[in-house]
Amino acid sequence: MITILFGLTPFIFITLLGFLFGKFKIFNLNHAKILNLFLFYIAIPALIIKLIALSDFDQIDVNQITSYLIMQSVCGIFAFLITFKYFKRPIAESIIWALTVALSNHVTLILPITEIFFQKDIVTQVASIILMDSIILISVIAFFLELATKRNVKIIIFIRNIILNPMILSILIGVFLFVFNFDIEDTPIEYTLSTLALCVSPVGLFAIGIILSFYTKNVINKLTFSISVLKLIISPLILLLIGLVIFDSGIPKEIPGAFLVSVAPCGLSALAFCAAYNVSPENIIKAIFISTFASIATIFFAIQYLTT
Repeated sequence: MITILFGLTPFIFITLLGFLFGKFKIFNLNHAKILNLFLFYIAIPALIIKLIALSDFDQIDVNQITSYLIMQSVCGIFAFLITFKYFKRPIAESIIWALTVALSNHVTLILPITEIFFQKDIVTQVASIILMDSIILISVIAFFLELATKRNVKIIIFIRNIILNPMILSILIGVFLFVFNFDIEDTPIEYTLSTLALCVSPVGLFAIGIILSFYTKNVINKLTFSISVLKLIISPLILLLIGLVIFDSGIPKEIPGAFLVSVAPCGLSALAFCAAYNVSPENIIKAIFISTFASIATIFFAIQYLTT
């Protein structure tokens, strides 16, 4: 138990550090935006290229990833329905709420934690979920937002924008390196990618802390509380139910990578979509605030259960 607490301490401390620097106005939301732009355009793509180029795809558990994808779809649709029907939020905002629940904060939080506590096979499962989310989930959400906010969606332009998305482009580069068997291990390319990838977690967590420090009033309301419960408690339960019914894998130790990601806080990519589609991020940030700090307990429980 003490070992797990010590292992989680750096992630908590970096987030709190960002929170304090934001509270004391040393950093502001513009600074957090710059940090997130660095992550979006440089650090996360470098991480994705490295994950693909150096991955052993034979270790990917298709059943585990499929269970997670179905769970994402179910919880995302449920989030859309309760925000649109019950809370009467606009359709574009409700779609982004669906993304907030379906997408976890796995890049800046769960992946580095998994690398500390677990073997390579579980790290591979988490990495494969990150890649799946980058290709499928973000593309689908972007498509529905285009449909909801624009009268005429030009498919060619949409596909071009998706391909030029830094995450999708980095996946294509990684696949190119993997398919044509470019050996980048122990080369300057790997060193550069690894160095940039190491920035993802500390920079991302620090930026989260800054953003959260500006939205601390009336954090808990019916909407933010409901979304946080759906993300941290209901989502992993649905994952286990799907794993049991479809793949006869209904306990966390049978789908450890997917289970770890399912107990993570709300995904930060929702904030980028808020900016792109002129949606107020206030409640979404509050849900991220609640789920980020509450996930300390869920992640702790998951690690303790999976490592005993």
